[in-house]
Amino acid sequence: MDGFLAPKETLTRKRVEEILREKQYSYFEQKVTLLEFRDDSLLLKISFLMKYNNRMIVIEEKEPIVLSFSDFKVEDWGDGIRKIADVE
Repeated sequence: MDGFLAPKETLTRKRVEEILREKQYSYFEQKVTLLEFRDDSLLLKISFLMKYNNRMIVIEEKEPIVLSFSDFKVEDWGDGIRKIADVE
């Protein structure tokens, strides 16, 4: 069914890429979920939620991303006010 004044836009992957690239959304949320810590690796799921022309669009990973824990920097922030030290 068409919208009140104009036909509803049909979204395609290419159009969603364009919306992201040109920041045509009015709301954007990013979420990283730690699924598992295995050996020296983190299994992560990344998802995005955006609002475009009163439509909510979700973009998610098809498969979890595996990253080595050694690729991350770790810092000790003590009481949270300022960084105390890097953790080696």
